[in-house]
Amino acid sequence: MTKPVLNLTGGPRERGRVHGETLSTEIGENLERYLRRFRLLGFEREALMAESATWAEALRPKDPIFWEEVDGVAEGSGRSLEEIALLNVRYELLVGMMKGTAQAHPAPPDACTSFAVLPERSKNGDTVIGQNWDWVRGINTAVSRVTRDDGPDFIHIGEVGTVGGMQGVNEHGIGVVINALMTTEDGKYAYEKPFRMRVRDILNARNMQEAILGVCGTNRTVAMNFIIAHEDSIAIDIETGADREAFIYPEDGLLTHSNHFCALDVESEVVRLWPNTMYRHVRLERLLRQSQELDLPAIESAMADHFAHPHSICAHYDEDEPENLRLETNHSVVISLKQRTLHITDTQPCRSSFEEYPLAV
Repeated sequence: MTKPVLNLTGGPRERGRVHGETLSTEIGENLERYLRRFRLLGFEREALMAESATWAEALRPKDPIFWEEVDGVAEGSGRSLEEIALLNVRYELLVGMMKGTAQAHPAPPDACTSFAVLPERSKNGDTVIGQNWDWVRGINTAVSRVTRDDGPDFIHIGEVGTVGGMQGVNEHGIGVVINALMTTEDGKYAYEKPFRMRVRDILNARNMQEAILGVCGTNRTVAMNFIIAHEDSIAIDIETGADREAFIYPEDGLLTHSNHFCALDVESEVVRLWPNTMYRHVRLERLLRQSQELDLPAIESAMADHFAHPHSICAHYDEDEPENLRLETNHSVVISLKQRTLHITDTQPCRSSFEEYPLAV
């Protein structure tokens, strides 16, 4: 089974409308799954929709084009703006609402293990980035291939109903993958750009300066880790807190990261929820270093590693954990920046093969 592919052209509203019309059923499924998850955490639909409307109003001036595309998704799917906005800001919105009720993090956000490989370590001289995206079961995702006049063309994979994407590459050879982080300062700054808008800012970038500015140009509502890379042998890991950043660079052509801070000195309780983050990135680096000339099969094999299963790089549900703590690898993605191509699994990399999705068709 392959991911659905949206070939989007025209203006932002038209792109969003096609997205909404084509995947309206999947959007409804995602919305219901998130509403159920939020109910488990103590938040009902009415309160969520009210807060979602506030987020949409606050964020629209920060990027009108992004939100015009969100409008199009709502129109095409027959959903309200508040419902589609909720999907696009669900992580930041939830953190803010928990902060407002003095709750600690009751469940982990998206967990991931990510990497960058520079040309000196890749068999074909390519710059390659990627990650396993670990999250709750059953969330629909799709590949969007975007050709437009209001910014660079790009291809990314993201949750259905969302505009910004999670992992992708643009026509200038700039790519991005992300990892969630957690700090006690999450929620300090309300209504700042969510990570999906920042991923879109990176894919809007014409050069690395603009890409980095998309992450570091403003304060943030939640902590997040970004690996940003360029096809010309550049990769930078940016750990972000509320108003501080730290930068990590590849060593001997390799860089790996999981869900804890390795460089930024901030207070974090991530290990209490994700003790596996302390070994996943180290394990991945060791596996990648076993090959002097990494090719796609070697990288893909490393992403399917089961050390410490089920809390492994290739993650599986631990049925002994509470429901709100269970995570699994929903897809693995490997991005060739020179080729502008995503290689994606439909489920865990141990269970499905990598399919190729090029920007150019």
